[in-house]
Amino acid sequence: VVILILLTLAALSFVLCRYLYHNRGDYRTTGELAPGEDPDEEDNNKPAPEKKEYFI
Repeated sequence: VVILILLTLAALSFVLCRYLYHNRGDYRTTGELAPGEDPDEEDNNKPAPEKKEYFI
């Protein structure tokens, strides 16, 4: 029973590590621009904010 638990934990840790290494990458926040984007162009192309209505 102990060996079965250890094998299960080893398999789960292997799958978890493989998943985490596969899905790592460069994540940009909303404040950062992508490489090659013009910061002035971003401000000029924003649409006018619309008024939102919330119903309770």
